[in-house]
Amino acid sequence: MALMRGFAKVDGDGKISIPGNIRREVGLREGQMVEIKISGPNRAPFIVIHKRQNAR
Repeated sequence: MALMRGFAKVDGDGKISIPGNIRREVGLREGQMVEIKISGPNRAPFIVIHKRQNAR
C-alpha cells in the first residue's frame, strides 16, 4: 500500500473524522471499532489507528 495522507480538524467535543479516501482504502464502515495508540518520543508523538473486529 502506498502512503496515504489526509487531514481532519478536532471539533469542540474532541472528535475527528477519518477522511473518506482513507476509510475506503482500509474498509472502515460506520460503527466499526478502531484502536487508537500514541507512540513516539515525548516531543514528537504520533497517533496510530488500527481497524479492529472487536474490543479486547
